[in-house]
Amino acid sequence: MNHLKIISKTMRTLVKNIIIAAFAMLVVASCDDGLGDPKSSTPVIEAASVSPTTVTFGAPVTLNVTLRDPATNLSNLEYKFVADGRVITSGNFIVSGSNDQISTEIFVPLVAGMPDNTPVTVELVANNVLKGSATREITGLSGRRPAFNSLFLVTDQSNIVVLTPQAGNSARYETDDLTWNTAFNFRIAEKLNDDNSIDFTGAVWGSVNGAIAMIDYTGEAAFATVPNADYLKTFVFDSNNFSITVTGDTFDDLGDYDFSMSLFGEPSIIANEMFLVSGVILLEKDAEYTLYGRLSDNQIIFHVDFFERTAHNKVKFLGETGTFTLNYNLFRQNVILRVRADNENFPGYANQPSHPDYLLLAGTGLGYPTRIGGISKAHTSWGLSNVMQYVLMRKIDEDLFQATIFINNTTSVGFKPYTDTGWGGDGPTTSQFQAYTVTGENVLRGVGTDNTGDWGAQSHLDVNAYYRLTIHWSDKTVNVEKINL
Repeated sequence: MNHLKIISKTMRTLVKNIIIAAFAMLVVASCDDGLGDPKSSTPVIEAASVSPTTVTFGAPVTLNVTLRDPATNLSNLEYKFVADGRVITSGNFIVSGSNDQISTEIFVPLVAGMPDNTPVTVELVANNVLKGSATREITGLSGRRPAFNSLFLVTDQSNIVVLTPQAGNSARYETDDLTWNTAFNFRIAEKLNDDNSIDFTGAVWGSVNGAIAMIDYTGEAAFATVPNADYLKTFVFDSNNFSITVTGDTFDDLGDYDFSMSLFGEPSIIANEMFLVSGVILLEKDAEYTLYGRLSDNQIIFHVDFFERTAHNKVKFLGETGTFTLNYNLFRQNVILRVRADNENFPGYANQPSHPDYLLLAGTGLGYPTRIGGISKAHTSWGLSNVMQYVLMRKIDEDLFQATIFINNTTSVGFKPYTDTGWGGDGPTTSQFQAYTVTGENVLRGVGTDNTGDWGAQSHLDVNAYYRLTIHWSDKTVNVEKINL
């Protein structure tokens, strides 16, 4: 009897354990039905394409991908563009949910040595949050090198020249009329903006880890130098291999219509600023002068009322034929004229400028144009003994004179025109501002309680602008024009 009780108890325990195990298996099966097996969940790339199918290296394409996962959430999509056995760009996108659609632009760079019309493959990898993955390739694409009618060579000194394709080799772009300094930083651009800055929507080359490569707006400039030369003469860019060839020349054959740094003597100080001053030279009206080396940099402004820049390395002299010195301000990076007649072969010109050939603006708060930012642009003072104290005006017609200047501020400016460098050269009515009829920009005023003192500036004057003053001396009129250089 007792044996039967023991067996019955054992059977009940066994049945109980079987029921518990079966319930546990049912729970696990129920969980598996809801979540799926984590190791077997795999994303599915349902569709993938690239538009256009002819890829232009150095331009964007559109990648379109539709993907899903039947059992769990997606995490990311990786991509690689492969051409000529090289990965030319790669990346990944974060995706979410169990299905997603991606349509996005991807920039496909142009790399050195890439053949034209080469097959392009896009390799895709879709991943889910449980590390399941799926791959797919987009094939049937071809990549072509871009063709340019021309390119722009742009230096850090704002020099810009056009590079044109060589005859017989459209992948090599060149210019052969340079006169630049022998060491310079540069970028090469497909497009420029209206203000001549680089438009980075087009192809741009610069420096990446010391080698020429395509860059965006954050990229660095490349560097070039020409050894054993006085100036750079030719520049050739190979757009297939991303390489340059430069040649230079010497100043041995410079003539009377050439400006180079060899014109200047040792540095000297004028009004506490460093200058290079040339010897006395003859400048001829309407003659063109070629600029060499540092002087050809676009950063340097030549006295704008006397010189017109006709090319990246040429200026035309607008003044009357005479003898002058070139005064190159190393701080402001401008070249201004001083009238001189130390050469007896050219009589008729006074040692200092004077009416009726010239007028001068003297006083405080004026300055010659400069492209150097972050400095006090005014440099004039009440004095007439050096080129920094006054502004030289060019005679443009009978008794009509022109000067292009900055006016530094609107409160403490005081100046007036003079007929010569003597203190009596202001004449009996020059200081009477009300005696002048003013046209154009209404930015000048008289200084003094009754507006009969020196000339000053009104409060709405633009202190960052260039103003061109045209004075008719005998008629006592002045026209003021705001201009861009």
